Amino acid sequence: MEQPRQRAAATRRARVRGPIDERYDAIIIGAGVGGLTCASLLAAAGRRVLVLEQHYVAGGNATLFRRGRWAFDVGLHYIGDAHPGGTIDRILRACGVEELELRPMCPELERVRYPDFEFSIPHSREAYRARLHAQFPADRDRRGVDRYMGFLEQCDRVALADQSGDPLRRALAIARAPRLLRNLNSTAGEVLDRCTDNPRLRAVFTAQHGTYAISPRRVSAILHAGLQNHYFRSGGWYPAGGGQALSDALADELEARGGAIRLRALVERVHVERGRVTGVTLRHVHHGVRRVDAPLVICNADVRRAATTLFDPAQLPSGMTRALTRLAGYEMALPLFVVFLGLSIPPAELPYPNSNLWLNDRYDIDADYRALQRGELPSPPSIYISTASLKDPHNAAIAPPGHSNLEIMTVVPSAPAFWGLEPAHDGVDPEYRKRARYLEIKQQLTEACVDQAARLIPGLKQRIVYREAATPLSHSRYTRSTAGSAYGFAATPAQFLHNRPGPRTPVAGLMLCGTNCRAGHGIVGGMVSGLQAADAALGGGLQRRVLA
Repeated sequence: MEQPRQRAAATRRARVRGPIDERYDAIIIGAGVGGLTCASLLAAAGRRVLVLEQHYVAGGNATLFRRGRWAFDVGLHYIGDAHPGGTIDRILRACGVEELELRPMCPELERVRYPDFEFSIPHSREAYRARLHAQFPADRDRRGVDRYMGFLEQCDRVALADQSGDPLRRALAIARAPRLLRNLNSTAGEVLDRCTDNPRLRAVFTAQHGTYAISPRRVSAILHAGLQNHYFRSGGWYPAGGGQALSDALADELEARGGAIRLRALVERVHVERGRVTGVTLRHVHHGVRRVDAPLVICNADVRRAATTLFDPAQLPSGMTRALTRLAGYEMALPLFVVFLGLSIPPAELPYPNSNLWLNDRYDIDADYRALQRGELPSPPSIYISTASLKDPHNAAIAPPGHSNLEIMTVVPSAPAFWGLEPAHDGVDPEYRKRARYLEIKQQLTEACVDQAARLIPGLKQRIVYREAATPLSHSRYTRSTAGSAYGFAATPAQFLHNRPGPRTPVAGLMLCGTNCRAGHGIVGGMVSGLQAADAALGGGLQRRVLA
């Protein structure tokens, strides 16, 4: 086990200390999966690429951190559409990644507990429909289930056609999707209003709300459907070695094709001259302040933060200034609070299989989100449990033998005042970690999450041997995300689909990819956005070749 760790440390040192030349064909800002995907595809096309990342590891949310004999995933807990021939598999192969093992999860993907019943969400859409009919047998409920499932099916056909990059296929799919067309600007809540008024059935339809962290009453119906369909295509998958293995595979292929990654390199300015991008100025821990030129710059960083910090308004054309002003005002999805636990329980003795666990003490999820938006935490909190030791059972690096590694997550307020900080605090300044009120709130939330998890895992509290927690402030500090959001822009209808930026901008040579772009958040959203940016940079045709 030490040899892989030593190799990883040597690679990281080389990525920090390696040289930075004066000019490249393309510069990518941010080494999240969107940036790494775009960089790998550009390098495969013969471009000389430099990826700049302010963190000490490449991967963005798809990374891990170590604590002795424990290793915890930062943000990748499961992915969908990762089967052979699926979207993620096709993009990885286009990037040259052949050896990464993606492990399927249990067919009973999500196990959800409500106040007076439990529901298991299978990975098959037809099995889901049948189970809903059995759980809610009243004729009115069955009709509502069928209306809802028809909407999901139409959304899935259009999404797959759209990803393929084939305009004819997309047009035909849209023509056959009247329910989607009627609801392009609807919220999930509005779609559910036309399906059912049964609060228990609505709660099941929105059980996975934590995967977008916005009220179902406000979230885009298209985004909500897309996330459910994402897992219905082939269930849940997890990369052997965790999220870091996915990022490392992309990074290694990029470097094998002549690309470079430089860590601890914070981009401070993107330079624009006469409407065209010319390069960036960066601040590096070893190289100091440097200007690096390139005719192509692709920003994979948090778009809202980039809009307010990376550009000199005097250099920008008016169209770009208007676009940045609009994006700087976008609302962010709520952030997550995460408790990382090491348990002296062998994985085989956990009271559940390789599934995700959700605990909701209320049916009215929208009321919880209204409280969160006010800066209040619902009590007790709804939680989600991801168990790496079940998803990656042969990985000896994540836990000592006979122990289990798992994480508990809950959606929390983003307002600094909730965390005992000044209203203007953005999480980048690490001094927040010393504040007594912040530490007190963090401890209270940790205990609340552990108390909830103990209801699902009997004896949990007595078997905890390692415990750590991360707040939205932690997330901002390491990824520089606005308001600590893991999901980027809140996916309301006004901030989704064509109301989000595509890869091109009004500045020639300046492009965007990542969580805040049109492809949406998550691993697959980030990778598709990276593919779309590379496609635009190379003149078109790449996306269709990869996904058609």
